[in-house]
Amino acid sequence: MAPKTPRLLTRLAPVLALLVAAACDPPKHEPAASAPASAAVTASARASAPAAASASAVTPASASAAPAFGPFGELVRSLSEPGGDFISDNLISNETSYLQTADALAARPAGGVYLGVGPEQNFTYLALTRPRLAFIVDIRRDNLLQHLYYRFLFEEAESRSHFLALLVGRPYDAATAPPATADVDAVLKHAETKAPDPKLFATTVDRAMKRMQEAYGVTLTDKDKRSLARMTQVFFDKQLDLRFELKENSGRKYPSLRELVGAADPAGKKRGFLATDEAFRFVQTMEREGRVVPVVGDFAGDGAFPAIAAFLQKNDLRVSTLYVSNVEQYLLEPPTWSKWIRNVAALPRADDALFLRCYLDQGKKHPKQMEGHRTATVLAKIDDFVTREQKTPTRSWFKIATEGNLD
Repeated sequence: MAPKTPRLLTRLAPVLALLVAAACDPPKHEPAASAPASAAVTASARASAPAAASASAVTPASASAAPAFGPFGELVRSLSEPGGDFISDNLISNETSYLQTADALAARPAGGVYLGVGPEQNFTYLALTRPRLAFIVDIRRDNLLQHLYYRFLFEEAESRSHFLALLVGRPYDAATAPPATADVDAVLKHAETKAPDPKLFATTVDRAMKRMQEAYGVTLTDKDKRSLARMTQVFFDKQLDLRFELKENSGRKYPSLRELVGAADPAGKKRGFLATDEAFRFVQTMEREGRVVPVVGDFAGDGAFPAIAAFLQKNDLRVSTLYVSNVEQYLLEPPTWSKWIRNVAALPRADDALFLRCYLDQGKKHPKQMEGHRTATVLAKIDDFVTREQKTPTRSWFKIATEGNLD
């Protein structure tokens, strides 16, 4: 039986929770139904705005194009619901195929709204799709806390290698930092130049928590602080060799953070958000401007998706990319699936808006699964999905993941 959707608690008026986050790999017994930044930034040609916007406000791509969407902390709070549990901590992705659709995503027009789920793979998808605004939604409150921490790291980082050094608690040597043109291997190597420093690491985490509350306007409970301390400690302890883990060990070996950061697309080109300075600076600009908004929520809930839909409609915004990973395989029970279809259908979206899905081979290969991968990452039109599902709801995760995929 798939994990049950936690009961949602209703808050004031139009805002509440969002999506059910999922690791791309359930256990074997799970059914297949399942303060200012420290340095100035040279904005890239693809960056959507200067990095000088207020840290506490969500701003659009251009301050002159539209008004700000409101205080960052208020948006996080109003769109979030009490969190739930999941079968894994999802501190990093386990999707080795996450760059499979990189060319297709990069070829799409910039702009629109990106909705995603889970940890760091979203940064790569932001760099590829270049949206105006992003919401990262997960049923685990820990994911919200982790993304707030990532925002702090993006704000602090002088470079790609500085970002990684901060993440794993190592001193950064600016004098020997690789140039902006360096490849990701040089960035990874430089980030590990100096030994991990527990005092530096502790100071970084303390400063991050302070900024979350004072600058971002997000209240942290004692439980939040303990959770954030635990998660960041895992990065310090395991460094770039950190791997995805299930709470119930499956015996499978997942890619390390080092491997994910250095991954290549099907043509052999490294396309992650740390692969180029341009990609990193685009995401950094979005983070510094508060345009990456983490939310706690349920994909099939009664609060979050309607709330986001209302927010988008009010601000004349349209979803362009909806990264769902493999969340849908956990939503297939009839009442839950119907709510998911309802929530997707209600989203204001571009005519060519796409789902970005990840399928895991659990005994049945995906037609688009690449050699050497257990996951397949595919694109499909949201409108086509809504039309099909409103007519005849699907009860097969394999069918959902394979039907109507773009070439």
